[in-house]
Amino acid sequence: MRGRGSPSGRPTALVGAFFALVVLALALPAGVAAGAPSTPSGTCSWSISTNRAHAVSGTLESVDALSPRDAWAVGSVQMPRRARPLAEHWNGKTWQVVPTPADGRHVRILHDVLALASDDVWAVGSQILVKTGVVHTLIEHWDGAGWSIVPSPRARSGHEELLAVSGGAADNLWAVGYLEPQITPLPLAMHWNGTRWHVTRAPAGGILQDVSAHHDGGVWAVGSSAPGVRHALLAMHARAGWHVDPNAPAQDLEAIAWRRPYDAWAVGDAPASPPVYLQPLAMHWNGSSWSFVPTPALQQSAELRGVAAISSDRAWAVGTLAFTHPLMLRWDGKSWHLATPPTGNGYLQAVTRVPGTEELWAVGHGAPDPLIFRYC
Repeated sequence: MRGRGSPSGRPTALVGAFFALVVLALALPAGVAAGAPSTPSGTCSWSISTNRAHAVSGTLESVDALSPRDAWAVGSVQMPRRARPLAEHWNGKTWQVVPTPADGRHVRILHDVLALASDDVWAVGSQILVKTGVVHTLIEHWDGAGWSIVPSPRARSGHEELLAVSGGAADNLWAVGYLEPQITPLPLAMHWNGTRWHVTRAPAGGILQDVSAHHDGGVWAVGSSAPGVRHALLAMHARAGWHVDPNAPAQDLEAIAWRRPYDAWAVGDAPASPPVYLQPLAMHWNGSSWSFVPTPALQQSAELRGVAAISSDRAWAVGTLAFTHPLMLRWDGKSWHLATPPTGNGYLQAVTRVPGTEELWAVGHGAPDPLIFRYC
C-alpha cells in the first residue's frame, strides 16, 4: 500500500493524475553526497517484473499482497481523452488487468488498495462527473468474482477525494483524504463498520495522505496541514476521536506503516538547501513519541512516497529522485541506506511485503507503462 501521485507526493487533485503519465527516458544520475548505493544482504534482490499479460500505459499508485500467489495493484490508465481506473492482479505467474466498473458519465481513478482476503479487497480513489466537473469519493470492493462500487457518503458539497485505505479487520476499516468545500482543503476520514461507510470527525485543517490501522484498533494518519505550508499532519485515532500531534514537524508526510504499537515509520520530504530542493524524510514511532531518523544526503531533489515496515531491523522506503528516477532506501536496524533500483527510469509510489515471506512488491510509473519491481 502506499505512496501517491505527483512530483509533490500523492495527488491533491484528480486533474493532476491526468498529466502524471509522461515518458521518462533519462538514466539514473549520480547524486549521493553521503554513502554509496548498497546491496541488501542475503540472496534476494530487486528486479523488474516483466510477467504481465496485458501491457497498458498508466501509473500504479498502490500495491498490497495476501500471499505469493495473490496480490493487487491499482492506479489509472491515461486514455486519449480521459483517465480510467486500473486494477491488476498477481496470480503467482503473471500480472493481469482486471476490469473495474465504468460508464460514460464518470472519470474514475484509484489511489490505494487494501487486500484483506481473496474475496475481500478494497480500493479507494475519486470520480469526476463529466457533465458538471464535480469530484466525489470513490470506493470499490472485490468479492472474489468482480469489482463493484460501494456507496460512499458525502461530507460536504464540493471536491472530495480519498487517497488511502487501511484496516485491521473486515468490520473496522479507515479511508482518508481531503475535501474542498471552498478553497482551503480539509481532512476527510471515513470508517467502515462492516455494513456501511460513514464520515467521521477528522483532524483540523489540511490533507490526509495515508492511514495505517493496527489490529488492536489503533490508527495513525499522516499528511500535510495545508498546500504550500510545509507542516506535517500527524494524527492518532483513539476511542475519543482524532488527536493531532502538536510536535509535528514542518515537513510533508506522504506514507506511514505501523508494524507494532511501538514500531512505526512515516516518510515524506523536507526542504533542503537551496530551498528548491527536497530531501527524503523518515520518522520513527517508539510507542510514546516520534523522532527523526537521518536519511542519505542527496544532491538532487528527492521524495519518499511509500514505506514497508518488516521488522525492527528491516524496512524499505521508495519514492522519486529528481522527479524522474526511482528512489529506494533500506533500513538495517541502525541507519537508512541508498539501494540501487533495477532501472533508472520512472518513479515509485508504493511498496509492500508479501506476508510470511522475504518477497516485496514496489509499484509506480515507467515509460510509459506502469512500473512493477519484485524483491526476492
